[in-house]
Amino acid sequence: MLTLRFDFRLKPDSPTTMKDLYREALKMCEWGEQNHAITAMFSEHHSSPDGYLPSPIIMAAAAAARTETLTFNVGALLLLMYDPIKLAEDIAVLDHLSGGRVGYTIGLGYRDEEYAMFGVDKAKRGKEIEDRIQVLRNALRGEPFEWQGRKIHVQPKPATSGGPIIAYGGGSRAAAERAARLGMMFFPQTTDPAMSSYYDAEAERVGNPVGMTMGPEQGAPTTIFVAENLDQGWEQFGPYMLYDAVSYRGWMGDENNSASLSRASTISELRNENGPYRIVTPEGAVSLISQYHRLSLQPLCGGIPPELAWSSLGLIEEQVLPNFL
Repeated sequence: MLTLRFDFRLKPDSPTTMKDLYREALKMCEWGEQNHAITAMFSEHHSSPDGYLPSPIIMAAAAAARTETLTFNVGALLLLMYDPIKLAEDIAVLDHLSGGRVGYTIGLGYRDEEYAMFGVDKAKRGKEIEDRIQVLRNALRGEPFEWQGRKIHVQPKPATSGGPIIAYGGGSRAAAERAARLGMMFFPQTTDPAMSSYYDAEAERVGNPVGMTMGPEQGAPTTIFVAENLDQGWEQFGPYMLYDAVSYRGWMGDENNSASLSRASTISELRNENGPYRIVTPEGAVSLISQYHRLSLQPLCGGIPPELAWSSLGLIEEQVLPNFL
């Protein structure tokens, strides 16, 4: 009923430190486990001035070590920024450490700065990522094979037979067709129903299973905070939420089809948009769960001071979740 996501953006004037964010995120994963969270996600980007998380597997490992049942997803895992063999070794070790509780959603990426930093030829990125996906999956089977003239044998094998779940994410027809062609689950970033159609048509063409698309629900908010006084809530949380929204739009562009895209430029616009970023009362949160069956939380959005973040989580625990237990 709850999902948690962390990307560790840190608004430049936030009184919080990166150390604070990392420490509190681990505590929040423990809180999530205690409060029936479905999953916690760690996102990835590189060379971002606000400290956006570049090493999600390290965070997933730390969180897995602090929990026993909560599942995690690294998404999007920007595969082009890794040596797929070394990545397979890290995934295999984490699969043992977590008891198979960490899954992955691979993404192509979209920032030129990242491609340049890791020497990725943007013109060849589609072909390159398909090659690396195949190599990563082969490596996680734990059997010997050859790649680029190299003898590869990743040991230990993952604890999960065949390796953990590795899905594919994106918001384009090419992404949907790539996932279908490779027989991967597809997590589109958009509510556009055409993504399922593109996936199923390509899957049928190559003889793979259809119906493996799972996207966001139309109208469902993606970053929610709970406050008893909404005006005060927007005064406290609003600057961080707006920073997050504007930062993502700056990367993705105004015409991006992401379900989390906001076009707001002020806190007032963000509030009136009543879109992906919302602050609701405990009663409003109950209504959202009744309608969408979950609350999507980004507790440390934009580098929100932890004590403020915990105030929202406290209201959820005390006044929202008891209505469903």
